[in-house]
Amino acid sequence: MDGVARAVERGIASEMLERCGLILDGWTHCSKHYVAVFACYELNGKSKTPLFSMTPLLNDEDDDLSAVAHREFLADMLPRDFGRQVHECVFLVGDNCSVNRRLATLVGVGCASHQLNRAVQRELQEHENDLAAVQALMIKLRTLTQSAKLRLKTDLRPVIRQDTRWSSTFSMLHRLTRALG
Repeated sequence: MDGVARAVERGIASEMLERCGLILDGWTHCSKHYVAVFACYELNGKSKTPLFSMTPLLNDEDDDLSAVAHREFLADMLPRDFGRQVHECVFLVGDNCSVNRRLATLVGVGCASHQLNRAVQRELQEHENDLAAVQALMIKLRTLTQSAKLRLKTDLRPVIRQDTRWSSTFSMLHRLTRALG
C-alpha cells in the first residue's frame, strides 16, 4: 500500500505547479483529531484539488492543535511527500477558526476572503462615480414618497450597497437592471 501512495504522490508532484494553494479541513472522531489537506492549482485551464494528506494530527502526548503544530505538520509533510515547501503556498483556505487564521499568518499568506475583497474593491474603484449615482438613486427610492410611486410600478424594493460587503454592490446593480427591465 505504501508503494501505491508513493506513486500517487509522485504523480501529483509531477503535474503540480511550483506555487499552489492549500485547503484544510479538520474534524474530530472518537477522540482523534484529523486534518485533511488538499492542494489547489490550475492545470491546462482546469482546477485541480488533489488530496495531499488525511491524517491524525495528535500522535504524541505533547502534540497540540495549535497553528504552530499545523504549520510544523505542513513543513514536514510537503517536502517529504511532494517536494514542496510551505513558503510556496500562495493562499490558504479553511474555516474561520482562530487556528486557520493564525496558520495563514504563520505561512505568510493572508486570509483568502480578505484578498478577494481587496481585489474586488480595486476593480470596482474605477466605476465609483457610476456606482455612487446608482446608490444615490436607490437611497432616494427608499423615501416614503418615492417608495409609494415605485410600488405602483413594481414589487421590487430598492437595494443599497454596504461598504463592508462588496456583494451588496452587485445586488444593488442587479436590482436596478430588474427594475428597469
